[in-house]
Amino acid sequence: MSNDHLNIIERKLIDNLRAGTYTTIAGIDSGSAWSAGDITVFGQFPETEDLKYPCIIVEQRANGIETQFLGQKITSGSSQAIGELYGVGFTLTIACDGDSAMTVTGSSYKQRRLINYLMLNCADVLMDCDFSATNTEVVERHYSGFTDVGYNPQRETWAARCDFVVVFKNSR
Repeated sequence: MSNDHLNIIERKLIDNLRAGTYTTIAGIDSGSAWSAGDITVFGQFPETEDLKYPCIIVEQRANGIETQFLGQKITSGSSQAIGELYGVGFTLTIACDGDSAMTVTGSSYKQRRLINYLMLNCADVLMDCDFSATNTEVVERHYSGFTDVGYNPQRETWAARCDFVVVFKNSR
């Protein structure tokens, strides 16, 4: 039976985004972009009445992308298996409203400045998410950068979104 890599990856990303934590794989840097509770992180688009700002919405949008067959008798730990590199894609949406604010090193960020701060730091959290304590071996990450950055006057919100792919070894 295959490991539950898709849920492990999604859970780790959501947990790290909730806490704002990142740790580089080489251990060169680690930190926290924000404190737990500063940002509401949803694993899917919430109902309108449940929406809280500022927020990050993590949606798994695809799986099986980036598939590359590794063949039979690949070494996976101490055993041999059949497997492939397998990719799972996510779309992240960040949003804040006029009341959203976050204090970072003495400066209060609001609205567009807050979106800029979240874009940069979400990228750090995504790219530096440490999977070493899991049984999922991540081999690549592809971050597309945030797009659709702007203001929606009907909803009075600022928002941006990005696509992100995590490629891992899948053995069976």
